[in-house]
Amino acid sequence: MKKLTDKTVLITGASSGFGKAIALACAAEGAHVALVARREKELRDVADMAQANGVKAVVCIADVSEEEQVLAAVTKAKEELGPIDILVNNAGINVTQRSIQDTSSEQWRQLLATNLTSAFLFTKAILPEMIAREQGTIINLASRAALHPDVAGGVAYSTSKMGMDALTQVTNEEANPYNVRACLLCPGTANTPIVDRRPTPPSPEDREKMLQAEDIASVAVLVASLPQRVNTELISMVQTRK
Repeated sequence: MKKLTDKTVLITGASSGFGKAIALACAAEGAHVALVARREKELRDVADMAQANGVKAVVCIADVSEEEQVLAAVTKAKEELGPIDILVNNAGINVTQRSIQDTSSEQWRQLLATNLTSAFLFTKAILPEMIAREQGTIINLASRAALHPDVAGGVAYSTSKMGMDALTQVTNEEANPYNVRACLLCPGTANTPIVDRRPTPPSPEDREKMLQAEDIASVAVLVASLPQRVNTELISMVQTRK
């Protein structure tokens, strides 16, 4: 039997990178998936690939920084797939200007809204039903920046990821008594489109050494498929070769 047969998973930022890989890995393990992002064509391509596994895939077009669109995405997912068993808060961006001096106030607001506030909004929309059912898993995709903030990640990005740590801890405090768990997943540098936003993007050779999106997806499936009594509060991942 597949690890996530008939589970329902909602993934934000599902059009590329970690989100796409997690969606496809969950579908391969028998889960129905709700795919949330702004880019419709890319989401529909992911949906087609997911459905090749014989599962349902729902495309939810949304700007996750807008609360009304978040709520509309959750409503559509539940109407078409039923209650959400697993929430993956993955949506995230970064900017090229990363120091305090160079980061504009608008960049700060947009990054925090996308990376952190969206995770709060999706959690707030889905957690009460998980608690009522006494069943559910939330995976918050953060970064090593949540554990070791620095100027390489940037002031806004690091702040958003440290905020994800706080959100995860408070979620566990509120939800663990009802058999609901949250995991903070902190990958190190990974070969995804976000590294192209660096002031100097990495070389192809360096990209090969990095964590790959499918590595993070494998860990997400593991977290989601463990017995509900097991709560992996924090997972930190780094590449072996530097």
